[in-house]
Amino acid sequence: MRTAFGEFILDSDQRRLLAGAREVRVSPRAFDLLQLLLQNRPKALTKDELFSHLWPDTFVTENNLATLIADLRSALHDSAQSPQFIRTVYGYGYAFAGEAIEQPPRTAAAPPIDPADHALWKLIHEHTEIPLQPGNNILGRSGPGVIVIESPTISRHHASVRITRETAIVEDLGSKNGTWIGNTQVTTPVGLHDGDELRLGSIVLIVRFRFRGPSTETIGSPS
Repeated sequence: MRTAFGEFILDSDQRRLLAGAREVRVSPRAFDLLQLLLQNRPKALTKDELFSHLWPDTFVTENNLATLIADLRSALHDSAQSPQFIRTVYGYGYAFAGEAIEQPPRTAAAPPIDPADHALWKLIHEHTEIPLQPGNNILGRSGPGVIVIESPTISRHHASVRITRETAIVEDLGSKNGTWIGNTQVTTPVGLHDGDELRLGSIVLIVRFRFRGPSTETIGSPS
């Protein structure tokens, strides 16, 4: 599982923390701490819960946890005074404070979709065409792997559009100003159709679809 937040991606399977194409070096225990906070977000975990997960059957002091938190904040360029990711819950514990989104796992065994034989989906914003790729397309204001749409009314990770052959499913990602199809707000995953008016915040996008199948085989003339 890969979890994206800010400029970072936490890859749990490969146990890697990435910032764009750069790998961020953290200790195994700092990695486990970040993964634990992400998995439980936005819940705050007590110090005892963190101790039991990070140092099972080992006696440590609160200084060990404080040092580990400081190391993790340093790796994420985070600040205890103005936390972007790691929030201190005074007298209690810690919590993950930022926006994060799970990315679908990469499956090497799945054969690639032939671009000559699949549905072509795109979004039209004013005079700009936004092509949608097979799989999950994240629409938002910023972030790794996000299709960026510039507007203060759009959340960082606003909505996703999942393309599978001839279907397109839109889902709101907890955006502040909502996702709409026409006058109907998207509260659960909903199918899109050619010509739909998709609104993210104040931005209106027109859904366009066409199917491009395999080309017709030429048959030679009978002899």
